Amino acid sequence: MTPRIAAVATAVPPYRYTQAQILALAGYADARRRGFFAASDIEGRHLWIDPARFTPNETVDDLNARFREGALALAESAARAALERAGWSAGEVDFIATTTCTGRLTPSLDAHLVARLGGRSDIQRVHVGDTGCASAMVALQQAWNHLHAFPGHRALVIAVEICSTAYFLDDRLESAVAHAIFADGAGALALGGDHPRGPAIIGHRTLFSSEHLSAMGFEYPGGRPRVVLSKDVRRIGATMMGEMARVLMETQGLKRADVAHWVLHSAGRRVLDRARELLDLTDAQMAHPRAVLREHGNMSSATILFVLERLLGLEHPVPGDWGLMIGLGPGFAAEGALLRW
Repeated sequence: MTPRIAAVATAVPPYRYTQAQILALAGYADARRRGFFAASDIEGRHLWIDPARFTPNETVDDLNARFREGALALAESAARAALERAGWSAGEVDFIATTTCTGRLTPSLDAHLVARLGGRSDIQRVHVGDTGCASAMVALQQAWNHLHAFPGHRALVIAVEICSTAYFLDDRLESAVAHAIFADGAGALALGGDHPRGPAIIGHRTLFSSEHLSAMGFEYPGGRPRVVLSKDVRRIGATMMGEMARVLMETQGLKRADVAHWVLHSAGRRVLDRARELLDLTDAQMAHPRAVLREHGNMSSATILFVLERLLGLEHPVPGDWGLMIGLGPGFAAEGALLRW
């Protein structure tokens, strides 16, 4: 049985900030850094930061505590919603794949969620860490592989990011760019071969461009996470989206016109602009990744599940429709899946 997406759900923190409010918290006064916020095409973002308790001088311990609290709450919320939409109980899940790149937990995120959700004691699991914005796709690949090995099983994939715990105030322009686009959120996806509806995942691929290994990631001065984000990412990311689309389409002898639905990572305005040109997409085909960026910002790995949820909620694919799902992450890597309804 080909694994099918049974349900997708997302969760965001209760605190929503406009770009103007976040800019005020960041305290940038110069025109160039303020311009990153103004040109982002983002209206607002959700952050796991209580405005009544915000302090700009959080310690490493403060950041870790805030990550733990937010990640567990949002991951559980998204997972429960996905299970409810799929019509499954937690006890019916045979495999769980979790991912995050903005913090660490030991026991890992999957173990906490098995306990919180009431999963079986023999559930199999994997936690994918440190693969950045593409890691929901990497976790999805692991779930897909498990279901191919065990066709009767059901899987749950959960991505959660508290990007606000990686905000680092310094003089680097790339830090200001990161502050202007990244946000907090979680997404969960239920996957099973026995589900009668939802798109089937026909296959998946990974592409590395290792010459750009240093273009994106994290570094940890003094133990605090700090985003590394080269200005070349806008070019590298869009180019790799195009290459991934070509590779996936070639597996089925498809042309670009054969693909009706595009689930692209909302990396940023310029990445999406370049991807639209390279892939020759219409405004309608770009509507979902642009809307997620506008309404939520870039939530790293969780973002692509927000795009998928929006597409499934607003579009009406017909049997036989093809779709592409492409994420980007450090390495530099593109992760993709070919969908068919």
